[in-house]
Amino acid sequence: MADLYDFPDIYDERFTDGAHQAYKQHYEKMLAGKNIHTILDCSFGTGNLTFPLAELGYQVSGSDISAPMLEKAAEKARDKGFGIKLVQSDFRELSSHFDQTFDCVMSTGSALAHVTESDVIKALREMDKCITPGGWLYYDSRNWDAARENTNRFIVPQPFYQEDGTRIGCVQVWDYNADGTITINIVHSYERDRRIFHTNNFQEHLNPFSIDAVRSELERMGYSQAEIKPCPWFEDKPFSEIGWYCLMAQKP
Repeated sequence: MADLYDFPDIYDERFTDGAHQAYKQHYEKMLAGKNIHTILDCSFGTGNLTFPLAELGYQVSGSDISAPMLEKAAEKARDKGFGIKLVQSDFRELSSHFDQTFDCVMSTGSALAHVTESDVIKALREMDKCITPGGWLYYDSRNWDAARENTNRFIVPQPFYQEDGTRIGCVQVWDYNADGTITINIVHSYERDRRIFHTNNFQEHLNPFSIDAVRSELERMGYSQAEIKPCPWFEDKPFSEIGWYCLMAQKP
């Protein structure tokens, strides 16, 4: 089945202006009072979750393993007038592609779950190598602890409409595999006059990881106590009630 990340235009369809503004406000709150000027997002994708940082005045760089996503990101950056350095890189090999350090290194879009838990730890170490002493490590993720406990199978996000009236819907069916991984089966439907005229089918094969594993590794690396918030952050909630969270911690 097709990989969604090979189709950046389809990937971008569901990212609305409202989501853009929500993430912009989220970053304003999360980064407030922190001495951050330079940021590297090592899961840049097409830039949806990172361009708000450029708008806020941060000096942004990006990397991603997907060439099609980066090509789309570069096109969008040019259209927006942003001078953003983009490098194709696996986040498990990040330090071999960057010879500078940053005030903050991020992994956005719940990208870490695309690798095993042991490789998540490897990615965190690589991110750490690119962070200036006293800088910050940040990532966002689905709450995999809650997902594995709840084992919800069917997720139907709110549909939205294109300018020509086309209604774009999405259905996710989650398979909980015997090896502990999760396969998300995704169907995008395109509808006009109450008739579906096209569908796209994709799969994501993901490796849930526990937040406790991340906390333990950050403690071993000497990071300060992590700040954990919903993503995007509108109000505080107990961790068990957060579907998507971000974690931010300061390097010694």
